[in-house]
Amino acid sequence: MDLPSSLTRPGEVRAYLKDIQFSPGKSLGQNFLIDANMRDLILDASETGPGDRVVEVGPGLGVMTEGLLARARHVLAIELDARLVDHLQQWFGDEPRLTLRHADATDTDWPAETRPDPVRVVSNLPYSVGSRVLYDLAAPDCAPLTITVMVQRDVADRLLAPPGDGVYGLLTVRMAWAYEIRRVRNVPGTCFLPPPRVGSSVVHLTRRAQPLAELQDPAHFERLVKFAFTQRRKQLTAILRDFGVETSGTDLDLHRRPETLAPEEWAALSNATCETPP
Repeated sequence: MDLPSSLTRPGEVRAYLKDIQFSPGKSLGQNFLIDANMRDLILDASETGPGDRVVEVGPGLGVMTEGLLARARHVLAIELDARLVDHLQQWFGDEPRLTLRHADATDTDWPAETRPDPVRVVSNLPYSVGSRVLYDLAAPDCAPLTITVMVQRDVADRLLAPPGDGVYGLLTVRMAWAYEIRRVRNVPGTCFLPPPRVGSSVVHLTRRAQPLAELQDPAHFERLVKFAFTQRRKQLTAILRDFGVETSGTDLDLHRRPETLAPEEWAALSNATCETPP
């Protein structure tokens, strides 16, 4: 089967997918980026340069991969769909600067892939797993230097939500703790094949040089925040009681609800309710 001459010519891509009898899967969030200008905007925002190692999740047809290989020292592309792995192997051949891995990004050993530091993540994230991948990447032992990704617009809204906003939640706190975040731009559906039914945004995350606040026990902080947002309609008094911790060590108003606390306040609450490690 002949490959298309370009991955950014919609007509050729449609004909190619028809020839290989490939239908993008909704369950895998497969909406292929086919716009060269949007790809280049993402690459520019990522600040990827000749010395960088990059991880790409869900390379799809390889539009972003192609751009990354023109800029980066090495690219690790993680793709779940075996049919797309076959396509990528044909398209890129024996490119020595590309490692193509047939794997599930939600079951990836991220510390092994993002260390030694620094590593950048650049991706048109599959919308079915975007939030999960971002959450996993924010872990202290693997957080990449930068993350530049296309995500659903509602995910971008959650990442950037201030305390008290209706979409402020666990993902917001987790990512804000590790990263400074900005929205690069919103993206029209015409940049994809097939066009998604939801809006999209490019976001750029830069790892913080210093944490927002000191944590006595990071594991306790994560457990507490995760538990609290499973009961976000309750007040902190009830949440902390159910979590099984003492509340006498905090000056915070415990009649508040989880979505009203800024990340720094979550740190203070965590420190006040944990036992100091030996």
